Amino acid sequence: MSPRDLNLVSVDGIVPNPEFDHDPLPEQILGIALDQRAFGPRKLMVAFAAYDGRFLALLHAQRTDPIASALEGCLLHFDSLGRGGEARAAAVVLCDQPVEDGAPSPEFLATFEFAQGIARKHGVHLVDWIACDDDQFRCARLRTFAPGTETGWWDVPEAA
Repeated sequence: MSPRDLNLVSVDGIVPNPEFDHDPLPEQILGIALDQRAFGPRKLMVAFAAYDGRFLALLHAQRTDPIASALEGCLLHFDSLGRGGEARAAAVVLCDQPVEDGAPSPEFLATFEFAQGIARKHGVHLVDWIACDDDQFRCARLRTFAPGTETGWWDVPEAA
């Protein structure tokens, strides 16, 4: 492997079959979080949706250090896929990382805020960051087990 190869982030993903109806992303996100290890350990995944919640894509890459590289790779790949035909999109990051008991740490919340800024540069509204490990998961924003009905969680901006 050449030194140049070390600057590459490999991104893979799935997109929905347009011939079938799919549950909106807010209704699927906890199931995706519980099954995120199916994509392998130490992954960063980004689930993309239209503002109305329609699932557009699930992209994943190896978790990088700094984490911004994997996130940026997924955002760039989403753009290259045509963004599901959407000019504006929303997303939730799922990251295989250690999860500690108790309230979210300031560092965890700062990572989410940093990621929101990166996503914003790509015209994507980042709704939440979900940290997942072998035993548990933690959300930066979601507080219930009914994300599709939690008031204010799917906080996409008003359509212009």
